[in-house]
Amino acid sequence: MRGLNGVGIQMVDRDRIRKICTHEAGHYVVAKELGFTTDGISASFKMRDGHSGSAVILPRTPGIVDLITLEHYLERRIQVLYAGVLAEAMSIDGNFDGEYATKNWETGGGMNDHAKIRELGQVLRNIKFPISVDEESVNKELAELNDTLGKKAGQLVVKRLELIHGIGGSLAEKVLEYDVMYEMNEVELNGIPMVRELYGDKSAMSSNA
Repeated sequence: MRGLNGVGIQMVDRDRIRKICTHEAGHYVVAKELGFTTDGISASFKMRDGHSGSAVILPRTPGIVDLITLEHYLERRIQVLYAGVLAEAMSIDGNFDGEYATKNWETGGGMNDHAKIRELGQVLRNIKFPISVDEESVNKELAELNDTLGKKAGQLVVKRLELIHGIGGSLAEKVLEYDVMYEMNEVELNGIPMVRELYGDKSAMSSNA
């Protein structure tokens, strides 16, 4: 497969590519852990900087018939959004680069995830604390929710770190040229023994990471 200019990936970009592929694998595996229905991962890269990537979580949300179920859905969805940057910032031996993660959420590839976290977090807070109106209480409740869900996501990333890095590494190895979308579809991913063993045909509520 040829890119727009037929330019092969340069070594200087290999680490960036692996991290971004691990990011998408983080979304994917944590979505699986939490029972979402998935449909593969993909990534495309620009030379030196810039990329697009996706872990597809199918937008079916059956069974949301009350606020308790909606709370549960939002909590799971936010954890999936956290998982990408958390996985990207965590080495295979479990060392976590918090400064890298914060920068990624503020100015890097995790900005869209962080924006969604903020939006869904506000909805979740409004449901859980409908009486709070003063700014200090609202900010405290949001911070506590984000901290709790971020930690839960981090625990899931650590729990499945080997699988996340394995999937991310497999996608990264496919990337040979710039400006080409590379993917691992659901059939390919379900062919991985650990994915098949852990998740089988599990499916549940969903959205898009």
